[in-house]
Amino acid sequence: MRIRFDNILLCVLWLLAMTLGASFWFNTAYGFDIFSASHWQYLSYMQASRTPVRPGFYISMVIVAFLTVFGLYLIARPRLRKIRLPIIKMRATNPPTATPSANTNAARDASTLDMPPAGNIHTPTQSDTTPAVSAPDVSARPPRLVIPTTTKRPQQMPPQSHEAAPAPRGTNDWPELRQIFESAGYVTKPVQKINGIPIALLAIGTNETLWIGGVDVRTTDLRQAINRLQQVFNDTLDETYITVNGFVINAPDADTSEFQDILMFNSISDVQQYMQQMPNPPIPDDDDTFDAYSQYIDAVINHIGKI
Repeated sequence: MRIRFDNILLCVLWLLAMTLGASFWFNTAYGFDIFSASHWQYLSYMQASRTPVRPGFYISMVIVAFLTVFGLYLIARPRLRKIRLPIIKMRATNPPTATPSANTNAARDASTLDMPPAGNIHTPTQSDTTPAVSAPDVSARPPRLVIPTTTKRPQQMPPQSHEAAPAPRGTNDWPELRQIFESAGYVTKPVQKINGIPIALLAIGTNETLWIGGVDVRTTDLRQAINRLQQVFNDTLDETYITVNGFVINAPDADTSEFQDILMFNSISDVQQYMQQMPNPPIPDDDDTFDAYSQYIDAVINHIGKI
């Protein structure tokens, strides 16, 4: 327990207050001066000679002693910082209505970002493809990106390198994602796998925010990794809310995903466009809470890596 100087001052102040209050009460009710040695000596003579003493005198002494000790306990008792686990609420969303078209065979899943193919006559601008995203709510997870589309996902990726989905890599190293989140003000953490699932990015932000993402992984696998993290949070912390935001790039089960709290993107450029509208709030210079939170996440990553 860390001894704080202000707690010591409060304890001294409480002792002085109880002493003055007791002195006033015993002087008024019983004519007994607790600071006088002769009065205490006279009380001892009365007890030795079995002279009756008013019961209220002893009851008052017991009450004063109890209030003094109880007040000191309330001031000096240790207060442990606790982190409260987030509660995932599944919200039913109305499916978007697809625009009728002769070339449309089926409506795409509105939970993913679908970019039009390069061969279309109309070239979409950034305002056409970028969803309007409001400011993030600390107490809830980010909403799913809902953009209706009238075209099927092309079998062949567009020739532009900045719009193409990322190709699989030999190692789970994605410096582009780290650069995107660091540019948005987040702090990235080195992590390769959680519960055997490859993790492309893990970043933390203010207000106990955590981002975790994967590339070319199923949303069900990412959900298992998030559940593993939340299990460690539940075993080690209490009373503080950690907002866990998950996303997947080029998820194989994007068409059948049932997780409303996991964002899905088609490419890294889509993630960049989204995070430009979701910057991390500045970290106060005199706030040591974020440093403690960062050290705790490091310990969690190290613990999970040893399992």
